[in-house]
Amino acid sequence: MKHIVIVSFILFISNFCNAQNTNSPYSIFGPGEIQNRGFGVSTAMGGAGIALKSGSHLNSLNPASYLGIDSLHFVSEMGVEGQMSDISSNRNSDTRYTGNIKYLALGFRYNSWLAGSIGVAPFSNVGYNIAKENFIEGSNSTYTSTFIGSGGISQFYFSNAIRLTKHLSVGINSSYMFGSLIQDETINQTDIVPQMTINRQDFLKSLYFDYGIQYSFKIKKIDYSLGVTYSNQQDLTSKHYLSVLDDGNNLVQAEEFDSDYLKVPEKIGVGIGIQNGTKYTVAFDYHFQKWSDVTYPTQFEAFEDLHRFSFGAEFRPWEHRIVNKSFKNWVYRFGINYESSYLKLGGHLIDDKSISLGVGMPLPGRISNMNLSLKYGINGTNTNNLIQENYLKLHLSFSLNEIWFMRRQYD
Repeated sequence: MKHIVIVSFILFISNFCNAQNTNSPYSIFGPGEIQNRGFGVSTAMGGAGIALKSGSHLNSLNPASYLGIDSLHFVSEMGVEGQMSDISSNRNSDTRYTGNIKYLALGFRYNSWLAGSIGVAPFSNVGYNIAKENFIEGSNSTYTSTFIGSGGISQFYFSNAIRLTKHLSVGINSSYMFGSLIQDETINQTDIVPQMTINRQDFLKSLYFDYGIQYSFKIKKIDYSLGVTYSNQQDLTSKHYLSVLDDGNNLVQAEEFDSDYLKVPEKIGVGIGIQNGTKYTVAFDYHFQKWSDVTYPTQFEAFEDLHRFSFGAEFRPWEHRIVNKSFKNWVYRFGINYESSYLKLGGHLIDDKSISLGVGMPLPGRISNMNLSLKYGINGTNTNNLIQENYLKLHLSFSLNEIWFMRRQYD
């Protein structure tokens, strides 16, 4: 099993940047559709979990969480996701599908006070196909531009958590960001405007850092925990390519230059967790990201500050027993998420509302689990000439635990 996990991990990294997991027209703005960092369990819980510790599964929302991993366990986490989106305006609608590997991560303990994780996960996704009618300056004539976008930003991360006291731990997450943001703009020919294709590409290679802290305490039989995450504003450096082709696919213009216009603003997250043994867990998170301080040269309207609220819970109705029917040994989860995004178009703020349901099913060996969740959400609105995306996401993940560090004893 060990070598299978390692080989899969290497193959996954080599192919990860080819993944595309969105068809949202709003991914044309900024760095694309920014992804929640959570894995399978937090996905079913509305994306909440900043204050929760890792255990038999990994919690990537807070790098301080990894000290919850058992000292004898090596945890591997992998997930896949499929999505159906109904995209509609006040005139048209379209149904689109995507699906791909989502993430792969490994978690481990070095000793009693130090733990870590290594993995690869999406930071943002780009995938859109938009047609826009434009007026020719000084006349009533129009021409059509078609924008096709693809790619996204991935992050290969290495996290470490340190225990400062019995109740307090801190962590740092170091990420290598890589990937490409690609846009092809095709201008359809008219009597006045010639046909041409404008290709814009940003190839990203940059470092990114974020930090976390967790504090836990117990009152009677209930465990309480608090969590905070933070990252300062950071520039993402890239190589930018621009090329213009005529209707015969001949190169008319080409430019190449280093760019640092891709920026990720300051972000802070706070979370509360309440846990009663294996009976139930409740989590609430709030995220704030200061996008109003960031400008992009291709962005005509100012960004707004992002606010996201997440609530989630998991519960086990029946005590785990070998003689139970299978569903009585499952863990049940649900979550609610509301995000007021950084996009304000035509004077209207673009928001995202979603609800999720999920189950965790033990695999043979009892310490490994398969997690399945279904999420329904609405992104944007189809009023005021905007676009609404109704989406349904199916998320499947595996949390595999192996006892790697137990010494053999011989008689």
